[in-house]
Amino acid sequence: MQSAHNVGFTLIELLIAVSIFAFLVIIAGPQYAQFMGNMQIRNGGEITLNGVRRAQAEAIRNNSQAQFVLDPTACTGGWQVLRLNDETTAFDAVESYLFSDGACKVTATAEPSAATTVTFNGMGRIVDNPDTSAKLRWVEITNTNVTSPRKLRVIVNPQTPGGIKLCDPDPGVASDDPRVCPST
Repeated sequence: MQSAHNVGFTLIELLIAVSIFAFLVIIAGPQYAQFMGNMQIRNGGEITLNGVRRAQAEAIRNNSQAQFVLDPTACTGGWQVLRLNDETTAFDAVESYLFSDGACKVTATAEPSAATTVTFNGMGRIVDNPDTSAKLRWVEITNTNVTSPRKLRVIVNPQTPGGIKLCDPDPGVASDDPRVCPST
C-alpha cells in the first residue's frame, strides 16, 4: 500500500520566498527606473532621428520641399513631417509623432533655442525656412526624471561630415568613437 505524501509549501517556506522576492525588488527598483529612463531617452532620440530622415527622404522622393517641425513640449510634444503641396503652395502633414508614444518623460531642447523647423529641398539639402525662422541645427534629448541623466543629440546637417546622425555629446566620448558628436 502506498503512503500519501504531503505536497506543497509550508507557511515558513512561503514567507521566506516572499521576503527574498521583496528584498530583490527593493534592491533592483531604482536601477530599473534608471534603465527605463535611459530607454526613453534612446527611444526619443531614435524617433527624432527617424523624423528628420523621413523629412529629407520625403523631399528627395517628391523633388519638392519638405519640413521637419519639432514641438519640444514635454509629454504633449513631438514632431511632424510636412511636404510642400505644389498646387496650394502650403505644407501638408505627412507623418507625426508624439513623445507620449514611448518617450513621455523626455525633454527635447533645440539649437538654436527658438528653432523648431528645418526645411529640405528636392536634393535633400537644408534650405532657408520659408517663414525665415532660424534653421534647426540639432535636438538634444534627455530625461530629467533620472538621477544621472544621459543626453543624446540628433544632428540635423547633411552638409557636414557625419550628416544627420544620433550622437553622444558627452565630452568623455573618445574622438574616434562612432558615437561622438562632430565638433560644432
